[in-house]
Amino acid sequence: MTSAQFDDLGIRFEYPAEWELEVTEDGPRVTVSVQSNTGLAFALVTIDSDRPEPVELVDEALAALREEYPTLFDQPALEEIDGHKAAGYDVEFMSLDLNNSGVIRGWQTPRRTIFLLAQWSDDLEGEEAELSLIALRRSLEETDA
Repeated sequence: MTSAQFDDLGIRFEYPAEWELEVTEDGPRVTVSVQSNTGLAFALVTIDSDRPEPVELVDEALAALREEYPTLFDQPALEEIDGHKAAGYDVEFMSLDLNNSGVIRGWQTPRRTIFLLAQWSDDLEGEEAELSLIALRRSLEETDA
């Protein structure tokens, strides 16, 4: 699988070249979304120059997922992304009789808060989508720090 690179808005990351990319601006908050051609795997990378607390964004996202998927299983997660402590959750849930997984992460830099939501179908896209989204997460970096 060939990869493409997003390098704008003060961040850079790699994603599968055949996935669709879209940028949505909402004041100080900009969201970069990448989505597989099947539409089931995706990542949302939100950059907010107002620097809200990452835990608030993470908890909001988790609450929304719990509301939509009452049987959601979540596990707290902490990892380092681009030298920053990123807190969040790993999640698993059923939708349309398919097993789905995802990650929610949030962290703050001196310039912005970055929020990441990534999701994939274990049954339909399998390991390839998961590995692509792990690679995206690991490649994510701030370019104008």
